[in-house]
Amino acid sequence: MDDNGPQEFVAGQQISMKMTLKPEQISTLKELSAIVPTLYLLDICVVGATKLSEDSLEQQPRKANLIATLRDLDRPNNCVSYLCALMEKVSDTRGLLSLDELKTQILADVSSLRSFFQNAHIVEGDDFLIGFLKELMGRPIENQRAEYLKFLETLNNDFKLQNPISPSQRLCKAKKIIKEAIALSISIQHPIVAISLACLYGNSAAKKLMKFKADPNKFDSENALADVLLISRFAKIKLEIEHHGRNGAPLQRVNFITDDNGLSELVRNFKPRSVKHKDKFDGRETQLTMTVELEKLLIEASPEDYEEITNLLSQEEPFS
Repeated sequence: MDDNGPQEFVAGQQISMKMTLKPEQISTLKELSAIVPTLYLLDICVVGATKLSEDSLEQQPRKANLIATLRDLDRPNNCVSYLCALMEKVSDTRGLLSLDELKTQILADVSSLRSFFQNAHIVEGDDFLIGFLKELMGRPIENQRAEYLKFLETLNNDFKLQNPISPSQRLCKAKKIIKEAIALSISIQHPIVAISLACLYGNSAAKKLMKFKADPNKFDSENALADVLLISRFAKIKLEIEHHGRNGAPLQRVNFITDDNGLSELVRNFKPRSVKHKDKFDGRETQLTMTVELEKLLIEASPEDYEEITNLLSQEEPFS
């Protein structure tokens, strides 16, 4: 491959099977999985949980379960990445924190991770993190951030997706959502569109992630967008790291850990297949291809609605 040409990373082959196993067999498979060298990408909320005291954990069983999971992953063959959390912080365009405040916060986060994980290695050094912060603070990592935010605000303020929609009206509203995405030059195959349609068709995980509000002033479009974009950001990193792992690099698997129940459920419905990078004079162009388990997202769609929506969404090239 030409060093100056496009770089493409594709998913490895997978085999799926169903079988009935005894408890001891399940335990053996879990231990075999645990020895695979894995990179764990953490979101902001998971990083924050590593700072909680034992007293706080006693009052928060869910956080305590999360911490127990992290401690089980704290093995010498594993690595931990702050990159997803860093991208969440850096790409927030609201300017809520100054450069110095963000720098202090990020270094404190990573210091906490290094104290928490006694065996797993934190892959990013301080210099890399601060360099990333200085280069991209307040700048959108994805070029269409403004359009994505406008799209979410329209869904909340105009389409009222915080309210249940009558089954007889859903297809009409679905078409309006797709039309709005096109009007904003958003790929209709982007996760933000699929998850919006999932909200329309009664998917509780999608609703938890979006957190639409009756009061427009209480809807945090930046927060919702940050969660949606984690899906594609994670997919790109996973494809590249696992590609190198199949070619001899130490890390062979990439997993994403979030404390957001909605996001953790939804991310399973997006299967990354390939990512292609092309360096340009003004940045990098990236094309990501994923398989979307749309039927699992549109859980209350009638067969007729599902067929029509599938046809509409298949009319565009893979999103960038």
